[in-house]
Amino acid sequence: MRQRERFLFVFFIFILISIVIFLLSLGGNLKFASSILEKLASPIGGTIFTVFHRLPFISESEQTKKLKDKNLNLAVLLLEIEKLKKENSALRDQFQTPKPKSDNLMPANIIGSHGFIPGITTPSNFILDKGELDFAKVGEAVVYKNNLIGKVAKTSSRLSRVEIIVNSSSSFTAKTQGDVLGVIKGDGKAMTFSNVLLSENIKVGDLVTTKGDITIEGIGYPQDLIIGKIISIDKNPSSLFQKARVESFVNFNKLFMVFIIMTNE
Repeated sequence: MRQRERFLFVFFIFILISIVIFLLSLGGNLKFASSILEKLASPIGGTIFTVFHRLPFISESEQTKKLKDKNLNLAVLLLEIEKLKKENSALRDQFQTPKPKSDNLMPANIIGSHGFIPGITTPSNFILDKGELDFAKVGEAVVYKNNLIGKVAKTSSRLSRVEIIVNSSSSFTAKTQGDVLGVIKGDGKAMTFSNVLLSENIKVGDLVTTKGDITIEGIGYPQDLIIGKIISIDKNPSSLFQKARVESFVNFNKLFMVFIIMTNE
């Protein structure tokens, strides 16, 4: 109560001073002292502002604070619920896919993509929240449903870096649905199906899948994972080989979860 009375007294004093200054300024009598008054009034005004906000009848009530905290907690909870819904949907879709076998899969969340700028670049790598302590190994294939995403290129104790199939350093053997062999190479945005003999019959719309390159340790790309489809063909009669442009069915920008095909070791 005493604090409130003190504030009101100071408040009325400054009202009175303000009126006097205003009346004097109308006659042009305060121009010479304006800068001095500003310097004097500035710290005093700051003090009054601080006192004003500390008064019991002005400060935020405890109930309002609790309500804000509750709303913040609710917003966080809603985000977690939405995340769980997406994860459950991805898990359900993946485990309903007959190939690859679900008992060999380890779900992993995408937590980063170095160099990726939404709307400008295409992801060429993913950082996953699974690593050596989760038994992730370099060279293991990474999929979404029956679509090939890439392979584990590097691991740490808790994280893995995945080289996506459109990465410019990605290269591996593949085949069309008509068993035409070639090499898939990434170019940063899509892929090229090259080293295809000119005599081979390929056409736009053909499905391209992995040929299979599993090592003796069980690491690598299994057979018949979907890479994408042919969208254009470059065929020159004077060349020994033809090549085709291949586009994945997966929108890498939209992925938030993938699955590592674990080895049987």
